[in-house]
Amino acid sequence: MHKISIKLFVKFLLLLALSIIVVGCSSDSGSKDKSSNRSTKETAGVEDSKPKKGGEVVIGYSVDISSFDPIKGGSGSDDPLLYPVYDRLLSFTPDLQPQPGLAESWETPDDKTLVLHLREGVTFHDGTPFDAEAVKFNIERLKSKESLFADRVTIESVEIVDPLTVKLYLSEINVSTLIALADRAGMMVSPTAVKKYGDDYAQHPVGAGPYKMVKRVPNGEVVFERFDDYWDKGKPYLDKITIKIMTDENTRINALKSGDIDMATRLASPSNIPSLKSDPNLIVEDDITLRFHKIYLNSLMPPFDNKAVRLAVLHGINREELIQSVNFGYGEPAYQPFPKDYWAADKEMTIKYDPEKSKKLLKEAGLENVSFKLLTNTSAYQTSLAEAIKGQLEKVGIDVEIETMELSAAVSKFYNDKSVPALLTSWVGQLDPHLTIRGLYTGYYLVGETPATLLPLISKANSTYDQGERAQIYKEISKVAVNEEALDIPLFFPPEIYAMNKRIKGFEQNLLGRYMFSTMWIEE
Repeated sequence: MHKISIKLFVKFLLLLALSIIVVGCSSDSGSKDKSSNRSTKETAGVEDSKPKKGGEVVIGYSVDISSFDPIKGGSGSDDPLLYPVYDRLLSFTPDLQPQPGLAESWETPDDKTLVLHLREGVTFHDGTPFDAEAVKFNIERLKSKESLFADRVTIESVEIVDPLTVKLYLSEINVSTLIALADRAGMMVSPTAVKKYGDDYAQHPVGAGPYKMVKRVPNGEVVFERFDDYWDKGKPYLDKITIKIMTDENTRINALKSGDIDMATRLASPSNIPSLKSDPNLIVEDDITLRFHKIYLNSLMPPFDNKAVRLAVLHGINREELIQSVNFGYGEPAYQPFPKDYWAADKEMTIKYDPEKSKKLLKEAGLENVSFKLLTNTSAYQTSLAEAIKGQLEKVGIDVEIETMELSAAVSKFYNDKSVPALLTSWVGQLDPHLTIRGLYTGYYLVGETPATLLPLISKANSTYDQGERAQIYKEISKVAVNEEALDIPLFFPPEIYAMNKRIKGFEQNLLGRYMFSTMWIEE
């Protein structure tokens, strides 16, 4: 069983928690069931508008970056601040299909070899050429002991074929390696800058992306300016992007309405949607992404060392009711680790709310007076969700004791001390379903043993490049992990809410919920 990196996970959850703040009251309780497949969605106004160059956009964002060095940052919240600076070897579509990036094409001559053909004429912001030598430098740096991701890299070695061609040799068959190159693993930093600045490199980030980072005030703002020698001629469109760090959601909303910022991101409170949509100057979206709320279980600790209790909790929670009462009707019930319209999801899979079944499971197991401690963070949102779960489980004879504490302490208590059996928090999406399944069910974030029936399925799903075949295997994995074993308790997929001034064009959300601001332009 793999060992979880507690330091990394604490950082990830801490930054995530900052974006899940207080939920207020709402006048809109209608169910919002939005498709998670964003590949065909048009951004408002784009279809009748042509990109225009020039101008500046100011964006309100909820958390500061943990590091401008891609291999040293520990949070998915970093990515929207990294994307402007760092182009990646591959990119991805809004529905997370791989597409060309700094590598304009690729091939797999065998299951453990990946050949990348690089773009010609690309330079880093400091004038350093981007070529096969730069790729080799970056991959080896990714695999080094200073990298937070070294234990997740299955690239064994890099061969330079010619200045614009590299071969990546994998230590094992790993289909997810390709799309991983569209994330941090594929973010290319300037070798010259790394050698020049050493341990201080994160203070002087140099990539080959559309923008240069020219100013940063920690927990204040980050300023990006257009890189005139960007390889994709004509882009980017904006001269300047300023991202202001505003941890309070209401502060972001007020700044948007007053015109101090042009876009407010990570609006976690669905109660704010009606008032935002009533403003004729704003575009408001609430999208389902891969992030979902769940209860992490310690299956080595009573009462969850008994599968009957896990299954009783699984069927004793009314997910639709949680969405209505806590999320004001916005969201999608989570019956598996993926939203229903994602390619790896089983559209037919459900978790029936059946309190009588829960009672029967406990009775047949000879269990009475079942109770457990549910740990969560101190935010009003998480506390409200925990209280709602407590009330539902009381109806099936399970008593829940809620304990709240600062998030990093809660995570440490659950994973390090292993002194509580359940943790209520969220899981953020990954570019490939294997990365989610591996993380949740093979030890990275699983406190317990992976069922023997799952291991061959997980290996098989990551050993074929046929997406249709992979999808069928992931359906089986979800059934075993959730319906049969209840290794965790999925709750619901909350909406990813953002709002922006109507003069902003070209922005499109992706299924990860990680904002890419570089495609935007202004239409006055």
